[in-house]
Amino acid sequence: MKKSRKELGARTAEALFGLINLLESSASLEDINALRIYKVHKLTGNRNNHYALDIDGRASSYRLIIQPIDLDNEVVINRENLNIQLFYSSINIVRVEEVSKHYA
Repeated sequence: MKKSRKELGARTAEALFGLINLLESSASLEDINALRIYKVHKLTGNRNNHYALDIDGRASSYRLIIQPIDLDNEVVINRENLNIQLFYSSINIVRVEEVSKHYA
């Protein structure tokens, strides 16, 4: 937590650990997506098969990158853009990354 606060700032670090706790206690990513603040969205291009969650809402500069994992412990390849809660059994947290403000 100390390192996260130093690198991300106190507010973002708290939001990150809150999101991780929520992920651990939720039945599916659909539960997380229903909260709307985290905006679960599929990434494209060289990030295919990764999903992002806004750590502290759309105004945040950081997102959590995850990969869905199937029952065989393999990364799920979602070529058909299926509803996310239908095809995974767990997730891998890939990393936290800063997002540019390209919508501003």
